[in-house]
Amino acid sequence: MKHIILIGFKHTGKSVVGRVLANQLGKNFIDLDEVVEELNAKENDDKLTRRQIAEIQGLEKFRELEGAGLKKVMAEAKEPCVLSVGGGTPLAEENRKLIRGHDVVLITAPRGIVFERIMVNGKPAFFSDNEEPTVCFKRIWEEREPIYRELAQCTIENHGAVEEAVAEIRGKLNL
Repeated sequence: MKHIILIGFKHTGKSVVGRVLANQLGKNFIDLDEVVEELNAKENDDKLTRRQIAEIQGLEKFRELEGAGLKKVMAEAKEPCVLSVGGGTPLAEENRKLIRGHDVVLITAPRGIVFERIMVNGKPAFFSDNEEPTVCFKRIWEEREPIYRELAQCTIENHGAVEEAVAEIRGKLNL
């Protein structure tokens, strides 16, 4: 069973594009960040956002929940779905092993726009306290980009026109 897995940096539009794509294909859409929040709520009997989980419990705990959520989705899915994963999900080799073999699409957007979107809510938990936000963002982007590109069958540049991004994915994956 092959899922369509959308990867890419935070705030590139993976979830928005994924929801529209899933709707057009008549498939279920799963946002891994929402699965992480659900797992945390069950484990800790609290309703924290993904940002709060990373800030309060630490990034390591967040990544642990992310890996557990990915395993859960892969194990429990009864039919192929469209899955949007967090920007850091592919960093763990164990997660990459679960992602490989599916139809993996890298969603990207202009760096400056992505940075602005991220900073709207303040410095995220995965940014270092010891670096200027722009420097940290550039470093993380450059660390992740080769991992994303190695996993993806195709790359979609999301300029904000969701329907165009979805059409491009459908064309590239012959859907």
